[in-house]
Amino acid sequence: MASAKVWASVIIVILIIAGVAAYYYAAKGGGGATTTSTTTPAATSSPTTTAPAATSTSTTTSAGAATGKITYVKIGALLPLTGDLASFGKANKAAVLLAAHDFNEYLAKKGENWRIKVIVVDTMTDPATARARFDALYSQGIRFFIGPMSSAELSKIVSLIHQGYKAVVISQSSTAPSLALKDTVFRFPPPDEFQGKVLSVLYQHDGVKYIIIVYRNDDWGRGLSGYVKQYFTKAGGTVYDMIPYDPKAANFDNIVEQARTDVQQLINKGVKPSEIGIELISFEEAAKILETASNYDILKKVHWYGSDGTALSQAVLQSPIAAKFAAEVVWKNTITFSITNKTGKVFCTLKKELGYTPDPYSLIAYDAVWVMGLAIEKAGGPKASVDAVAAAIPQVLKTYEGVTGKIILNQYGDRAGSDYGIFTIVKTPNGYQWKIIELYKYLENKIVEVKTNPLSCK
Repeated sequence: MASAKVWASVIIVILIIAGVAAYYYAAKGGGGATTTSTTTPAATSSPTTTAPAATSTSTTTSAGAATGKITYVKIGALLPLTGDLASFGKANKAAVLLAAHDFNEYLAKKGENWRIKVIVVDTMTDPATARARFDALYSQGIRFFIGPMSSAELSKIVSLIHQGYKAVVISQSSTAPSLALKDTVFRFPPPDEFQGKVLSVLYQHDGVKYIIIVYRNDDWGRGLSGYVKQYFTKAGGTVYDMIPYDPKAANFDNIVEQARTDVQQLINKGVKPSEIGIELISFEEAAKILETASNYDILKKVHWYGSDGTALSQAVLQSPIAAKFAAEVVWKNTITFSITNKTGKVFCTLKKELGYTPDPYSLIAYDAVWVMGLAIEKAGGPKASVDAVAAAIPQVLKTYEGVTGKIILNQYGDRAGSDYGIFTIVKTPNGYQWKIIELYKYLENKIVEVKTNPLSCK
């Protein structure tokens, strides 16, 4: 039998050999395992006047010797997956993820060693939550954003940027005139001043002479209602009443009763029901308002209108009473709507995934991701600065024509104008569905009938 010293020497030699082998194995990559290195700043508190220091916005992933390293540039998507715009948020989420997939295929075909990665967060259609979600993503180093959708939410983000935050933001649906500012925030639908003009043209086309405006008492509702009044009055129409409401109210009985009273007063004065219109500037609470309105026969005799806040709303379709009333009165809703030869493929892909017709803002969201990606590419890829990307967006738009057509910006970085689709709810063998029935032609400034569906999917 060997001595204790000999055995101790043998054990030491074995341990040394094992250690060397382990080191060599780790150095070679551990059998092909993928490692990810991400730069993440320490958590910071939400500032009121000073933005956090700039941090890395990209993630480098080692994909092995054969493919090299792929760097991911993160883009935050601030979407209302819950709350007053939940059905819009779901469609927009599908759109931005589809756009990211398609854009990354474009980069791969070019042999680029970077990609984009969209991080979707829920704003709950709440301004305070939108700010908190933006702040959290910003503290993680993200500097490029799509959304949020509502102007009330976006106003919080604009405030942070004007306090010193460095970020590029593209909203696919904010239209409030108060946010027409010179900054690094871009808005790809036309502002509400333009929609106010479109609605006025629509009223005149329908022979309406008196309008009663029922509107959300928030920045967006007050802004759009003001422009509707301005343009319709200028055209010779009469805004008979303006009725603001709290969107968080338990019910809207008093609001609907006021509209009913207004209609009755006009009829008593000799005004024909066909010359009276009710403009409902609302979000998904419109379903409750329409349900209440359905109890009054007199409200079924006049024209009803909506806006981009309710066009293609799934909440209204999901209420049998509201949908039935909307179909009976031919409730017309306006929303920016431009199509190209690229629109159909994206539209039908989203419709198949969602199981329902996606809203035009989801198509704009698709374009927004592409424009942001192309601007990042033009500004230098993963190392692109916020200022360089912001400066690149107008340059990209000179040649870019996406699924929503050419995007021409005004001096504030907002879309200057576009065609508008006019949608209503119709009864079909498969239940109530949204249908485009008319189109506002931007260049001709007139309403035309839509005889065939421009976006039919086989």
